[in-house]
Amino acid sequence: MALQLNFLFASVAGLRSVDPKEKYSVYGYRSRDFIAPHEEGITPMHRVIPILAAAALALLSGCSGGTSKVVIVGAVLPMTGSAAQWGGPARDAVLMAQEEINAAGGINGDSLKVVFEDDRCEAATGVSAMQHLIATVHPVAVIGAVCSSVTLAIAPVAEQNRIVLLSPASTNPAITNAGDYIFRDVPSDALRGQVFSKYVSSLGIDSVSILYINNDGGLGNEQTFAENFKKLGGTVVSTETYAQDARDMRSQLTKIKSRKTRALVVVSYPDDTPIILRQVKELGIHVPLYFQTEALDDPAVIRNAGGAAEGATYILPAAAEGRVPQDFASNYRKRYGREPEQFAAEAYDATELIAKLLRAASRVSSDALKTGLYATKDYSGASGVLSFDSNGDVSKPMVIKRIQAGQRQVVARQ
Repeated sequence: MALQLNFLFASVAGLRSVDPKEKYSVYGYRSRDFIAPHEEGITPMHRVIPILAAAALALLSGCSGGTSKVVIVGAVLPMTGSAAQWGGPARDAVLMAQEEINAAGGINGDSLKVVFEDDRCEAATGVSAMQHLIATVHPVAVIGAVCSSVTLAIAPVAEQNRIVLLSPASTNPAITNAGDYIFRDVPSDALRGQVFSKYVSSLGIDSVSILYINNDGGLGNEQTFAENFKKLGGTVVSTETYAQDARDMRSQLTKIKSRKTRALVVVSYPDDTPIILRQVKELGIHVPLYFQTEALDDPAVIRNAGGAAEGATYILPAAAEGRVPQDFASNYRKRYGREPEQFAAEAYDATELIAKLLRAASRVSSDALKTGLYATKDYSGASGVLSFDSNGDVSKPMVIKRIQAGQRQVVARQ
């Protein structure tokens, strides 16, 4: 065993140690090194590195006689691509939680190791990432995904392999029925659409147009808002969609402008939100803007909009209060030099909760973790108090904000 380990570790001895402030560095080497098997332009050596690392971990996990084991958790997140502004902070929060967990004794003396994969907010890439994790490191659980389209795509893989999948960000209502091993610690869009449509209707707005990003996250938000708005007596005058990688929405916005509508409801991601805001202003569309995603809660998105975000209103889960959220925010600031971004707290909670439940289990297994998650009630986390229902969903209060004088101001609470 010692000879095997010496050979394997010698093979990866040249790899750098993890710098927590380096963007997307993980596991002692760059994320693209570990993601190599399904990324373009990768050399054969890049394919060897993750296999050697995985084998080393597997050997450590199987060691006995006083040697610590390694409990492996996977993470499938968009560390590049259209949702990297959500995936990057989620990855950072997971790494922070991993460090804290191991500093406190790990999982009953065993070290926790999180292995990351970049899904780029693409369903096919996410499936390849999930399959790669299962084939190489056999994780007891996987944290992810962020984008609903990816979570829905990898959920069948998790179900087939009986591996818990815990998303810190995916909100599409279809995830509720995605499987027995599928969980999330963020509320479903079903609740978001109900709350936001009621708010818009309460302002006397009886007709809207909807513009949404063409993926599962966008479609889920569009449907839940439209269905609830119509129940309240409202009319959806027109609905337009755009590709996830689109950067010119003028054609869709011009169509919307030609229709008589009293407001525009937008479902967008961080990359496209400032583009839409600027193009709305450019085309002279003078109706209130309501965003049914939390992209506008990112200060970078507001800056990139160049003043065009002024007056825009959006909805998101309310910020948690209490000692745990405060401690998390303080530690995150100390470690990364910035405020926790959207979904960082949820990713942190996912990691901490997995470790907590595995410590309490009679054996480290995904089935034991699944049982523990369903039994979790009133867990005080960084993102709020978590209780999972029979579908693996949670419920949290929502808050509505508006950009006023360039600042995010709360205008309504659920």
